[in-house]
Amino acid sequence: MFRVLLAVVLAPVLAGCVTTSNTLSPEQVASFRLAGVNVGFARDASVSWADGEQAYAQSKRVAALNPEMVANDPEAQAFIRNTVAAKVRGAMQERLAAQLTGARPVRAEVTVREFLTSSVVQRVIIGGSHAMIGDVNLVDAKTGETLVAYPRLTSLAAAGQGVLGTLVDKAFMDEPIDRVTDAFARQYSVWLLRK
Repeated sequence: MFRVLLAVVLAPVLAGCVTTSNTLSPEQVASFRLAGVNVGFARDASVSWADGEQAYAQSKRVAALNPEMVANDPEAQAFIRNTVAAKVRGAMQERLAAQLTGARPVRAEVTVREFLTSSVVQRVIIGGSHAMIGDVNLVDAKTGETLVAYPRLTSLAAAGQGVLGTLVDKAFMDEPIDRVTDAFARQYSVWLLRK
């Protein structure tokens, strides 16, 4: 949990600093066509989706579940990771598919290392943000050769703070999981496409 909190604290600083350079030329990138996005999790990945327990409970058609039970239940953890993976995949496809329309098929391979959305209670009492850290490898879809790698891409999505900020957040903003996955995909897209 300490690493997740540290990532949230450092994410604003890290988000502004791109430490990995894109070694591909604009002409190379223009030749790519997105053939797919694969999403997996590092063996030691930390996933904390504040609304995931509620979503899992709804999928089981029960009012609420004990958070400790969800944390220790392989089925619940698989549900949460599968949902996070689907959201990351969708965000990456949305950001890249319309931009990568060349002839050479490529695939984005994302490995989630940290995924955090702060709960409403946390944001009301002490504050918090939503963050994601992941590795992204762009690979040739035919050969599997890595064309360019972005290790430890760190993104941060804003979250309403305090009682009023949390109410405004809930009323007018997308769901936290959508915000953090879109921020990650947008940051990668800007880095890859240089725009």
